[in-house]
Amino acid sequence: MRGWFLFFAVSLGVGGFFALAVALARTPFVSSYLPSGIFYHWLVGHVDSTLLVGLLSFLFFLWHRAFKVEGGPLPLFLCGIGFLSISLTSLLGLGKALFNNYVPTIVHPLFFLGLLLFGMGYAFVTLSFLREALSHILSGGVRSVLSVSVVLSLALLISAVLSITRASGEPLLYFERLYWIPGHIHQFVNASLLIASWFLLSDFSGFKVPNGIAHLSLLLIPFPLLFLVVQISGSDPLSPEVRRLTTLGYAVGIGVPTLAVAVYLLFKVAFRYSFWGKVLGLSLIFYLLGASMGYLIAGSDLRVPAHYHAVIASILIAVMGLTYRFLQEMGYAKELPKFIKLQPFLYWLGMLLFVLGLFVAGLKGTPRKVFGTEYITDPVTLTFMGLMGVGSVLSVIGGATFVLFVLYSILTRKGVRYEEEGRTKEEGEHHDSTHT
Repeated sequence: MRGWFLFFAVSLGVGGFFALAVALARTPFVSSYLPSGIFYHWLVGHVDSTLLVGLLSFLFFLWHRAFKVEGGPLPLFLCGIGFLSISLTSLLGLGKALFNNYVPTIVHPLFFLGLLLFGMGYAFVTLSFLREALSHILSGGVRSVLSVSVVLSLALLISAVLSITRASGEPLLYFERLYWIPGHIHQFVNASLLIASWFLLSDFSGFKVPNGIAHLSLLLIPFPLLFLVVQISGSDPLSPEVRRLTTLGYAVGIGVPTLAVAVYLLFKVAFRYSFWGKVLGLSLIFYLLGASMGYLIAGSDLRVPAHYHAVIASILIAVMGLTYRFLQEMGYAKELPKFIKLQPFLYWLGMLLFVLGLFVAGLKGTPRKVFGTEYITDPVTLTFMGLMGVGSVLSVIGGATFVLFVLYSILTRKGVRYEEEGRTKEEGEHHDSTHT
């Protein structure tokens, strides 16, 4: 269990390093000393380290913590070597970087080897928890939600194998087809991670979520299974029909259960009781904001990145809060410094300005994936794009503070052995929620 937590921390550190490298690659004078095009490789490294490896390794840690199953060292070893391969490919600027949806890719054998090894590790750890997940999927509490995430992970892995055997086209189109269905199922996995994180934060605040609310996470399963049926039928993942289905999956398959849980927790526990309740409230508000933006998207403008950045931020805020708790649990930190308790609020404010700037600019018709602002003449759009810039600076400061504190805590303290007997009473009080 501790190994997956440390792996999560390392992946965040690497992702933070790539974020700094991306900033340097766009800094006047500094950029002239760097290889041409390295910016794109480092951006791929940042996204994959943080949103793919980081979030999944945190989910694996939660599985170990909830189910108390020791799957052996092989999955962690495979994921670690795979992550190293992906990171080296990005760092050294090998191959060609492509910004396809879901898993930004570098066309190079070392990168593909890294994805394969990480995928194999993912498969091993998923299969090792499948029996426990199926037996506890109706047990209630956070264990039910994490059981759903195991089932969704199995669907994701099956989808990935099907995609590998059927993707076609020139490189960019090939990887769009390769990742389209698995990438959509991955978002359902992320939704289960988000709900589980909300439940844990709620429990740490002293409020146990009723089993009926926990069972709403079962609604995350039908659409991924339908996606698999579509894949087996041989439909083109990029056809208009499949795109409409995957969009409906987001709006209904993810939207209904997550929005229902979010609204319930917002009225029951958000911003109450403790620091963890405040972090929960920040995450809930951001998710509700991001989901609302998603339903207001029309076309391909800056409302699209505003939506998904808000949703991702809601996950990261929840994960940040939990990470502080787990640092204390495992002996890497004692009392949280006051400035650390302010960190989620700083990150939240920065991301709020960032996504509001993007969204309003999108409402004014500003296209996405277009570099620069020279083509913008509307003063309102320019104002909100400037607001986006201010927000990005604040969020980077908040994110860097989090990463540095986590790494500092781990490197300066050896940690203590996770003591089961010290938590027996707490497990009894919160059965089927936090420590079950």
